[in-house]
Amino acid sequence: MKNFFLLLLTVLTFKLSFAQKQKVVASTDGNCNEVKWELKFEDNFDGTTLDLNKWHMKYAPGTLSTEAVEVYYSIENIKFENGICKIIPKKETVKRKAVSWQSDSTIVGDNQVNIRQYPYTSGWMDSNEQFLYGKFEVRCKIPKAKGLWPSFWMYGEPYKINNEIDVFEFWNEENVFGKYNSKKLSMVNHMTVHYNKKMSGKSYIGQDFSLDFHIYTVIWDSTKIEWYVDGELKRLHTKYLTKRGKNVDCKNVKANDTYYLNPVFPKDSMTIILNLAVQKGKNKPDVDSFENAFEVDYVRYYKPVN
Repeated sequence: MKNFFLLLLTVLTFKLSFAQKQKVVASTDGNCNEVKWELKFEDNFDGTTLDLNKWHMKYAPGTLSTEAVEVYYSIENIKFENGICKIIPKKETVKRKAVSWQSDSTIVGDNQVNIRQYPYTSGWMDSNEQFLYGKFEVRCKIPKAKGLWPSFWMYGEPYKINNEIDVFEFWNEENVFGKYNSKKLSMVNHMTVHYNKKMSGKSYIGQDFSLDFHIYTVIWDSTKIEWYVDGELKRLHTKYLTKRGKNVDCKNVKANDTYYLNPVFPKDSMTIILNLAVQKGKNKPDVDSFENAFEVDYVRYYKPVN
């Protein structure tokens, strides 16, 4: 009986939330025509150092602590070898500022003193440019190790409103009892979108993605976001929803019809980000976790023509 009432409450809450969503009338039919792409940003990592004309270390020399991670990001952890960019995690204790422009004793955003010790170091790189709609793509090989959290994503925060698309994230997985499950390590691809403090996530269990390089792609336009792995569509997230909260794909958008606006749909320019976080607490790495690296072959952004 308890489970029945919980289910009923969930259904009623879901219906109420969509009853309060903003309605809009489509001005034109959906456009599903094939898009032509123009390459506007590319890094094949053929050099020996990070190209500072394309990238910067956003959080250098440190980062704030969170419940999930506590790691110091350094350009020293980004190496180049045979056209591959390697983000290398290290187990080493360093004492650094979390916010470079604040004094050592300042209490910063996570309510801790600015100068602090970090048990791990790793790498984080942001594109200097921000990009709006288009195709975002990376070819990479993720590390397989407890406690490592590789990500390829985009983020922007104009007008103090967060916009974020996570092309992929891999982290420690748990079993039904909440315990670490090594059998799922590097197999669960998390694809998430955030807007204005709201989020929508979806994941799937696939192959062991650490065994080889794979191509991860997001196509984002004014009405939809599509996630692909090696050319195969894995997730669709649309701007327009039905009353029941289902995606309305472009082929089903009709002029003068009424739809509900998805409250979790980014609409502002974002920076491209590659980083390898290190988890802490019960998810902290094993000793042999630091024999791995996040290997990136290339990053590309294509702008839609016209």
